[in-house]
Amino acid sequence: MPLAAEMDRKAGDGCEGSTLAYMDESGERPHEPAGGAQFESDAPLALQMAGLADRYVDRGRARKVALDFSDASIDTADGIGLQLYESLTREVFGARLEERRKALAAELGAYFGETFIRNHGGHWGWVAASGSSVFGLRTDDGLNAFPLSKARKRLQRAENESLATLYGFLWRWPETVARRRSSSS
Repeated sequence: MPLAAEMDRKAGDGCEGSTLAYMDESGERPHEPAGGAQFESDAPLALQMAGLADRYVDRGRARKVALDFSDASIDTADGIGLQLYESLTREVFGARLEERRKALAAELGAYFGETFIRNHGGHWGWVAASGSSVFGLRTDDGLNAFPLSKARKRLQRAENESLATLYGFLWRWPETVARRRSSSS
């Protein structure tokens, strides 16, 4: 099934009506204070992220590619995302194209985040930033990452670094800090 038709079929179970529908492209939830907290977990939205990640796994399966939420699968997920994004531009135009691109980026970003959380710990939620709150994930080591924004930028080719590069950075951060501490002692 062409990607455009697949996304039309799934349009009814997408982001509309959910908290995701109120985010702009950067993942920001404008004009909503963060409540003084640097990070606020969001369990309902975390469930939506799990659903979006599963939808991305289905996209892989439809292309006979296994996405198994392993660390190694991030590079494959990145490649599939780039291929799908390019194929969208050949199938649809205008507002429908932008809707589908946004949905694809959300699914890829959710897959990235869910994979990290399942393998290394962390939580989805809102990070306080410049008077607004931005949706992202916080690792158990206290790092904030913004997979939805990173995926969107990657698919638009606004960034050359793959998602695997960011994933590796987040994954290896604790050992990097430990190495720095031991070398400065």
